[in-house]
Amino acid sequence: MTGSLVEAVIDLGALDANIAHLRRAVAPAELMVVVKADAYGHGRVRVAQQAIESGIRAIGALDLDTALELRAAGIGDEVAVLSWLYPPGQDFADAIAAHVDLGVSSIPELTAITDAARELSGTAGFVPPRLHLKLDTGLHRNGATTDDWPALVAGAVEAERAGLVRTFAAWTHIAEASEDEDTIALERFLDGVSVARDLGATIDVRHLAASSAGLRREDVRLDLVRMGGHCWGIPSFDGVTPAEIGLTPVMTLRAQVLAVRETGDDRAEAYVSAGYGDGVPRNVAGSCAVAVRGVQHPIVRVERDHLVIAVAPGAELGQGDAAVLFGAGAEGEQTVRQWGDLSGTLGDEITTRIAARVPRRYLEA
Repeated sequence: MTGSLVEAVIDLGALDANIAHLRRAVAPAELMVVVKADAYGHGRVRVAQQAIESGIRAIGALDLDTALELRAAGIGDEVAVLSWLYPPGQDFADAIAAHVDLGVSSIPELTAITDAARELSGTAGFVPPRLHLKLDTGLHRNGATTDDWPALVAGAVEAERAGLVRTFAAWTHIAEASEDEDTIALERFLDGVSVARDLGATIDVRHLAASSAGLRREDVRLDLVRMGGHCWGIPSFDGVTPAEIGLTPVMTLRAQVLAVRETGDDRAEAYVSAGYGDGVPRNVAGSCAVAVRGVQHPIVRVERDHLVIAVAPGAELGQGDAAVLFGAGAEGEQTVRQWGDLSGTLGDEITTRIAARVPRRYLEA
């Protein structure tokens, strides 16, 4: 460890291996690496840069602030950066100038984009923004309804003919709740793509699948698959370990043993330097464990700046020992997927909650 009491170690070699495995799995579709929520706590800029070094040419940013941060960090136009979630009244001028791909779910969003493009269209170097037109196929997260879809597409085509935008992709989110529901969503989406093309839209890329469906079903991969959690080695399948689907967890959360005290009856507790102020959920107490010297010790309670473990019978540990909360399992620790399963949540929620105050240390590939 560094001088920090707690740190998140990000293994970029594991990220490389995961991305290579996932690219092979979804080929010939392309893979988009989604870095929303600070790359699920892994650090969006460094992770995106590593993904690009691994051959990725599409990054999902969710919001414009993230997309613009990635562009400012040196991720150039050879890599598509997609944003799709905006507050009311979003100003799109900076995004258009930075050549960010824009997801569009409604006529008001399209109007705001075309208004900004019109203002910029007379400036040197103006390039019409590429639009990913989104259809709601049943998840209801966002996207145009089936009834509103033709009007959205027609508006985009009209703006394209005026030189303000470029129709480029159609996309949706599927619920991944059941095979039947996903099949219905796929059929609705493909019908929507046909409608868009009939109305004159250029749909070069079709994408609807994320991590789970993208691995399970070849028919939903189409031209591009969006993945986040699987890139970090966090399976989205219930009851599946990372190794079973060829993945390695990327984040290891490390801390230190601060003190050990006897509690009587030949039992002892140890204090470990990570708490809920660092993003460790309180409900891991009574369900998860911390590894010290290769032995797992049950978590008894989680305080703000530390947690308490019950020292396993016969185990030896002392002040200053390294404590591994979760990781790839190389030091006897549980994986973050196990933490999620045991505490009743998701593995990617665990990593996303790791606080900004926790230093991220990157192991180069």
